[in-house]
Amino acid sequence: MQEDFTAEFANADLKDPRRSRRLEKVASTLSKFPAASISAACGGWSESMAAYRLLNSGCFPPEALIEPHCEATARRCAGHSCVAVSQDTTEFDFSHMKGTEGFGPLNGEERRGFFMHSLYAVSEAGLPLGLLDAGIILRDDGTLRVASAARKQLPIKEKESFRWVEGYRKTNGLARRLPQCEVFSISDREGDIFEVFEAWQQAAADGEARAEWIIRAKGDRALVGVADGDASKLFAALEAAPALGEIGFDVRGNESMKKVKGLRVRTVRSARTVRQVVRALKVTPRPPQRKGAKLKEVSFWAILAEEPDPPAGEEPIRWLLLTSKEVATLDQARRIINLYLRRWDIEVFHRVLKTGCRVERIQLKTGAAVIKAVMIYSVIAWRILHLTHLGRECPDLPCSCAFDETEWKSACAVVRRRKGAGEPSLSEFIAIVGKLGGHLGRKSDGAPGPQSIWQGLARVRDFACAWVAFHRE
Repeated sequence: MQEDFTAEFANADLKDPRRSRRLEKVASTLSKFPAASISAACGGWSESMAAYRLLNSGCFPPEALIEPHCEATARRCAGHSCVAVSQDTTEFDFSHMKGTEGFGPLNGEERRGFFMHSLYAVSEAGLPLGLLDAGIILRDDGTLRVASAARKQLPIKEKESFRWVEGYRKTNGLARRLPQCEVFSISDREGDIFEVFEAWQQAAADGEARAEWIIRAKGDRALVGVADGDASKLFAALEAAPALGEIGFDVRGNESMKKVKGLRVRTVRSARTVRQVVRALKVTPRPPQRKGAKLKEVSFWAILAEEPDPPAGEEPIRWLLLTSKEVATLDQARRIINLYLRRWDIEVFHRVLKTGCRVERIQLKTGAAVIKAVMIYSVIAWRILHLTHLGRECPDLPCSCAFDETEWKSACAVVRRRKGAGEPSLSEFIAIVGKLGGHLGRKSDGAPGPQSIWQGLARVRDFACAWVAFHRE
């Protein structure tokens, strides 16, 4: 695949230009076999040793590996009028590597690994633009021994949750850099932190460009300026607000497990067309108490989208979103909801990174080397998603814009069982790659997804290697 990793890794500050050149080669090699082990992807002793030396080097921090990619992401954002930057934290579990040092506890002393807090940018239409940041969180062994009550008394800057505030501030940096672009910071319930609201308000007071934000509400905040009673709380106030209108969408059926009062309960959601009533209200929550700090009041908008008539025995589909953007009409509310739904893209990104690139199976001597490998594979995972989206949104492009000649010719010869049929379009070749990865290609199946793409890419690369070998003879 013609993945121009030179642009994503060029001029990385690894304290030696030879390491920077090696990074480009290693990343390009690993991208061709994202699901293979490092040694299998490299395909030879000397190439494998070069990759291991790079990953085991202690001369540069892990974030230096993706700084060029983050810069390239910011440049791609400049070409769009609106960009959604989703924040999310995912864990990497390496408990099976018992003898490897450099990992910390996850949610228990026996589970070892680390967390990564990603800032993932997409266009309003969903085009994956890349990572703006990938912060590593490595807990020490004493973290879990601190009592919950003691953690609550810590200043916000000493809590792990402060990463959501830092993520918003970094997104603010993109907004200052691109004043012509409307930038949104998108977070799930964990990002419902008052200091994010305060940072947004302070940016305006300082006269700086700032990112808007959309956050799914976690707590039922008390409101300022509302008389005591049911409407003094956020959820009740929204339920009493006048309806702006209705929205509708289709959902797939699924089964899941969730915790209810400490017990795991199986929940079922039927496939159906959902109708939600939308309400919106401008609110001013009461600032929470913080040790050593007095927070100022901040006013913003809240949206409630709730299904009034769910099927019998099922919970209604309900979203309560907080946003800095004014919401006075149904169209404005619909846009905020659609932008919030872009948050799912970061979930897909983490899934491709962990399942498609299989980073939790990496075998290296130290945790520090594993973290460096995850940095490189993060860019590869983005590229897979970028390619998948291009195949859907730009179907008429020639496939040579993304694939080598040996790749598309060999794959077409295998799948179509004939040579010289001409170069297919990008969407036609993506369908071939998906078929090689297990996508059935029926009319009801839609376009191939990331999983069938990454599985198909490995086979395409094998065909290309064989094609080169036979044609050389």
